[in-house]
Amino acid sequence: MIDLMPSVVVPTDTTDTKSNNIGNDNKSNNGNSNGPSIRSFQDLTPSELHPQAGPTRHIVTPPADISPVTLVTCSTTAGYLHVLVHPSWAPLGAQRFLQMVESKYFSAKVALMRCIKNFLCQFGIAGEPSYNLPYVGKNNILKDDPNWLPEGPTHRKNELGVKRFSKGYLAYAGGGKNSRSNQLIVALNDNDRLGGGSPWEVPWGEVVGEESFQTLDGIYTGYGDNGPSQGRLRKEGSSEGVEKDFPKLDYILGCDVIDSR
Repeated sequence: MIDLMPSVVVPTDTTDTKSNNIGNDNKSNNGNSNGPSIRSFQDLTPSELHPQAGPTRHIVTPPADISPVTLVTCSTTAGYLHVLVHPSWAPLGAQRFLQMVESKYFSAKVALMRCIKNFLCQFGIAGEPSYNLPYVGKNNILKDDPNWLPEGPTHRKNELGVKRFSKGYLAYAGGGKNSRSNQLIVALNDNDRLGGGSPWEVPWGEVVGEESFQTLDGIYTGYGDNGPSQGRLRKEGSSEGVEKDFPKLDYILGCDVIDSR
């Protein structure tokens, strides 16, 4: 269970000059000067486009896609993350993430602030504090989406040993019923406890492509629960002070919609 007392956020400035970080030759490429390996749906496998319950991934078959699916690529200091957003999995959660992407929220250098080895990485507080303001207040908190994962301790894994919350699933951090705002989690490994009843842990998408999983494995987890505090990040953003105190911390540098259908 991730109980984090999140705050709400959505930037309104869509003209940030740092918005397009995809393909830049910098630390975000993780040494790959050729840019991201996935550039459209054509680069995805059938199992990535149409996920099904199987022997190694997905404890149950996710909801069928009756709404357009969107492919998003995020540039990070650990490499590229390719995210397939499935509105049919969690409509409200997916919509908010896409809103954040389209408004260039992540170009404000979002810290991967709480990354715990073999568990999860939490992120979402904007690198520019003013970007957090549109998410503050009870009117900006999302209602819960119905959970499509099997709940309870008897469904932590299935008869094949597939755990409930697969590596690369994305959901929100929260602190109770109807508490989702702008803080997100991504699973760094298969997990049998996440998604088991906490209403904010409903997956709305997953990372796809070998490159994405290599990036997940490369995210620095040495700070664990002792990274920069939420209060400090809300006040300072991704400041020089934060970078000085946490020199190995990884960041999201920007996210862009790559394809949709």
